[in-house]
Amino acid sequence: MSSTIQVSPKAEGSGSKYQRRQRLMNLVLPIVGLALGAAVFLTLDWFRTAAIQRSSAPSGGLTACEVRDPVRHHAFKPNCAIIDRWGSDSYEFFTNSLGFRDEKIREVPLTDPRPRILILGDSMTEGKLAWRDSYVGRVTAQLPQYDFLNGGSWGYSPSNYLNVTRMVLAKGVDIDEVIVLIDITDVEDEAAFYRDVDTSGAVIGPARERWNISWYPKWRFRIARHLALTNYMFEVFDRFLVRHGYYYSLAASANPFGNPFDMEYSAWTYRKVNETDPFPAGYAPLGVEGGIAKEKAKMTLLWQELEKRNIPLSIVVDLHPAQMVHDTADSRQVRIWREWCDGKCKRFISLFPAFLAAKDRCPRNEPGCWYLNLFVFGDVHYNAGGNALVANAVIESLAEEPPTKRQSEISGRD
Repeated sequence: MSSTIQVSPKAEGSGSKYQRRQRLMNLVLPIVGLALGAAVFLTLDWFRTAAIQRSSAPSGGLTACEVRDPVRHHAFKPNCAIIDRWGSDSYEFFTNSLGFRDEKIREVPLTDPRPRILILGDSMTEGKLAWRDSYVGRVTAQLPQYDFLNGGSWGYSPSNYLNVTRMVLAKGVDIDEVIVLIDITDVEDEAAFYRDVDTSGAVIGPARERWNISWYPKWRFRIARHLALTNYMFEVFDRFLVRHGYYYSLAASANPFGNPFDMEYSAWTYRKVNETDPFPAGYAPLGVEGGIAKEKAKMTLLWQELEKRNIPLSIVVDLHPAQMVHDTADSRQVRIWREWCDGKCKRFISLFPAFLAAKDRCPRNEPGCWYLNLFVFGDVHYNAGGNALVANAVIESLAEEPPTKRQSEISGRD
């Protein structure tokens, strides 16, 4: 004889509701836990980052070394010392009596028994890292038989290569050679940033600037400023992508000035660029061709001033990550300055072959390793590895054709 157990609909419904509630709790609790954990992590990261920034701030005795200049637009104070910063790096920054970056504060004598070489350029020459790792610092350490003066500063271009040289000569400082590191961005600087005040060569900045910054770099900048550990985690992922050749990912666009692999101010050598907007978005008012023409005109004036004093001029042509990705060793930048140098320059050095060779040495499964090895991550400036390549090229050229002292100038001054 069989019996049947019947479950009431009410009891069955209660069990089903309990199971659904249990499944919902199993789903919600991990999410809530993750959210709370993330909130705690971000809060601690925020306080930790704020504490680090307070502890690493310069002491009250240190002041910025930059000043406005009526001729050069901007310059460095003479005999200045600060702790400077670039990105996540900090380093000692000194200037000498001429207001040039140097290994230490020092008085630059008018004459020196060694051949003296004035090196000109923008921030690549100034060096956005420790002096010992900069290419001028490396050359100075390797060749103590010469006296090197670093006349480079951020944002300088041929207008100021000319102005700096005139300033040095006007002070009566003897120089025996001038080496100019021509940068890709000099075209936009001459086309859109610097304007001549008068025929003296003095320059001022642009009347207006137009910034086109997308949401992603703004967002990343805020993270980097307030959440250092969180930003580090982003950068680990960024580096992985770039190392494996993903140059156009969001990771590569975290720079507020644009994607370092295709920035407008360094793209003129391989594609059409914006010639209608003002600096820094474009090349207005002169445009690319106008900027190149102005570059050449200023450099020709520099050569003429040196030629009449029997001071040789040399050119070094640099490159940015964009050229590494899109350009060739026979870049338009190289052709322009090789042709200009014909009959004018003592030495012509293109950095393209050395940097492109470093790119070719990357393993096939890590085609972007060159960027991590040669450039500050998220930036266009050379890191210690990139500066070493520049220094090697300059040292090799100086060894092949050593600078000589202008004896006639020394005997005449004596």
